Amino acid sequence: MGEGDALSVRAVVVGAEPLGLAIVERLVAAGARVTVLAAAAELARYGHELERTGAPAVIGSATAPGELLAAGLAEADVLVLATDSDAENVDAALTARRLRPKVRLVVRVFDRRLADYLRGTLEHIEVMSMALASAPVFADLALRALAETAGGTAPAAPRRRRPPLSLRVDRVLVALTAAPLLLVIPFTAYFAHALNLRTIDALYFVWTTMLTVGYGDISLREASDAAKLVGMGLMFVGAALIAVLYAILTGWVVARRQDVRRGRVPVRGRGHVVIIGAGNVGLTVARLLGARGHRIVLVERDEDNRRISELRAEGHQVIVADAALDETLDLAAVDRAAGVVALTDSDATNLHVALAVRRRRADVRVVVRLLSRELSAHVMERGDAFAASSVDIGGAAFATAALQPRGGLDMAPTPPVVRAAPAKP
Repeated sequence: MGEGDALSVRAVVVGAEPLGLAIVERLVAAGARVTVLAAAAELARYGHELERTGAPAVIGSATAPGELLAAGLAEADVLVLATDSDAENVDAALTARRLRPKVRLVVRVFDRRLADYLRGTLEHIEVMSMALASAPVFADLALRALAETAGGTAPAAPRRRRPPLSLRVDRVLVALTAAPLLLVIPFTAYFAHALNLRTIDALYFVWTTMLTVGYGDISLREASDAAKLVGMGLMFVGAALIAVLYAILTGWVVARRQDVRRGRVPVRGRGHVVIIGAGNVGLTVARLLGARGHRIVLVERDEDNRRISELRAEGHQVIVADAALDETLDLAAVDRAAGVVALTDSDATNLHVALAVRRRRADVRVVVRLLSRELSAHVMERGDAFAASSVDIGGAAFATAALQPRGGLDMAPTPPVVRAAPAKP
């Protein structure tokens, strides 16, 4: 393809936030003529970055027909809708289709059902999301990381000494368990004397009285008034202690059941892949790696995430817990994992997990999803993890879709380059 063909591609990009900027950069680098339509607030924040690309900008909303036309929709080959709002992108797509029935549309939509509806009801449309566009890249990174770990390219790390086994003791439970025993001894001695009973008979009487299951075979009806008063005191104190003890034991059983329901049980074995985050990216990466025969363990903080049931139905273990906590990493057995992939929506969480895992095992390969392009490059340069920016990946994917004209134009921007991160000794 010649330069003249490249310059014949005319694109209108809606949105000047990080993804929109990445798309514009790719399109301009490929030789396309690009106009940006964005809100005033976006241009105030990212206007200087947009100026560096050389693409002209128009202030306005893509949901307004006049502003779409002012941005050049009438002459455009493709309209790229890349704002953060599904509603705005869908509304703009329908408006553009009414104005230009044959213009190609590349639309960013997060909701899968809405995306399927648009694909089924509109022609000449490519519906994409940044998450799903980046998932195959992160799966490929994870496979590369696993291959390097298996190939022994990383230096061997000394085995981390396990902390001594410590049992968490509930002091209240211990005290309530000991209290009835402390009551039994003096009351047994008292009633053995007051009722002229053998020690074992007195113990039996005290025990059945405290548990309120007395059979009536030993009673205080003929005993002294003092013995009756002591017996009533024993009944009250014993019943109260036993009731509280039963309540705490019931709470422990329920809490244990909740932990099991949330998957908070230690992972057995070794060689599994730990995926942090069960969003769209985590779900897709889990399926891609699972199809390659890898055992998957997912950690998800939100127990209301509807994807958890999907993942468990597919045979993956899901731990509902905060991955930023060391105890969660212990449950997921990251020390015995073949690799860790951090794919939450938070750069801070993903980087925290990567550094925490590397402190435990210097030889493990960690893949992190980062929104920030600068942070991604910095992490890669330091060799702290395999890092890739979802903005970079999404920008390449959207630009590639935009540069696939009906006439068979075969140009596409170069996909993001992700270098292997060396393992830090």
